[in-house]
Amino acid sequence: MPAATATSSDDPVQIPVDVYQDEDFYVPAFQIVIKGKQLPSDVVQDILSVSYTDSLTDIDSCEFVVNNWDPDKATLDSTDFENSPFQYSDSNLFDPWQAIELYMGYYQGGEKPIKMMTGEITTMTPNFPASGASTLSIRALNLLHRFRTKQETKPFINRKDSDIARELVGDIAKDVRTTQPNLTLQVDSDELNQNLLTEPILNYQILNKQYPIQFLMQRSRDNGYELFVTEDGTDDTHRVVTVHYRPTAASSQIFYRLAWGETLIGFQPTLKTANQVSSLTVQGWDPTGKKKIEETFLRKDLANVVHPVDLDIAESGLSQKEEITADKPVQNVAEARRIAEKRLLQISQDFVEGKGKTIGLPNLRAGSKIQIEGLGTRFSGIYLVTTTTHTIGEGGYTTDFSARMEAKLPSANAANTSNGVAS
Repeated sequence: MPAATATSSDDPVQIPVDVYQDEDFYVPAFQIVIKGKQLPSDVVQDILSVSYTDSLTDIDSCEFVVNNWDPDKATLDSTDFENSPFQYSDSNLFDPWQAIELYMGYYQGGEKPIKMMTGEITTMTPNFPASGASTLSIRALNLLHRFRTKQETKPFINRKDSDIARELVGDIAKDVRTTQPNLTLQVDSDELNQNLLTEPILNYQILNKQYPIQFLMQRSRDNGYELFVTEDGTDDTHRVVTVHYRPTAASSQIFYRLAWGETLIGFQPTLKTANQVSSLTVQGWDPTGKKKIEETFLRKDLANVVHPVDLDIAESGLSQKEEITADKPVQNVAEARRIAEKRLLQISQDFVEGKGKTIGLPNLRAGSKIQIEGLGTRFSGIYLVTTTTHTIGEGGYTTDFSARMEAKLPSANAANTSNGVAS
């Protein structure tokens, strides 16, 4: 079936990509690089599983499990490290604080799997079970976690978001130079300058007893931005880390078409009405004009969300529910309206959420959009991916994901099924 065209009010027309188009999924592959060196083949053979998880709200991470038992080591003498049967938990190979890169994908025409993450090892967890061989789990976090150095309180008056991002990354960079002299932290100035062309001036924002990097993650989520890092250099001599802060639509993520019974192994959508409201009101106080500020935004005026009427659901219950918030400082009516719209948007985006599984797609990440077909006229639609977990193990390579619905598909694309299976 040909892919349908998907549009939104903010993005140019996009055509979903059929998963099988020009791709080979026969031989899953992964590569792990520690301190600039790829793991030896004998170590790779001991790796039982590899997984990578990312999210719109949390720092991404990876984990892999290795066989920790060497049956050829005869001694169990705890002081004989050279002959210890616990070949990895008693070695320095996976010690914490080491730089790590994870690649996942497929052996395809000699091409290297795709880089999923640059980070550092943070956790080692050996398992000594009552029966069976010992294993060792190693967990690593994205380099962003390293920049959670100290919590701060700092106000920003009449600034734009990207100006704030530039200042906070600069502050973090100063701390990094003191504690990690072989690492240089910088921003992508071209991206920030492009952002500044369209960003509004914010009368007041406050970093309130937070890690600056977590504050930026929160702002990126509020603005529909993505926050991530890239790195040049992975040895101990010098590392250059660049922070990217830009609209999600600016990324080169692939817009996939997934159909139940074809490339969508399973999907479970959930429609939730308990927290949905028809309007949201922000109240505040104008300290200059000495008057009350009150601004209301209506759900029916939101774009890029699914409304009950879109799913043929009566809105009678929704019309009776409103929300008022007065916990955010506002300086004028325009700012109150922006806060009301963003808060209402966050609530409305939870109307239809789902969890699914597909074949391993290394380019399917949090922030990607997918077109899901074959779920009938109500739940087939355009979804924004909020989390993914990529796993390579005994069962091959699969990608689990969570997503929220942003638009319903036309009937022609929604329920094209044959004998109960999407086609």
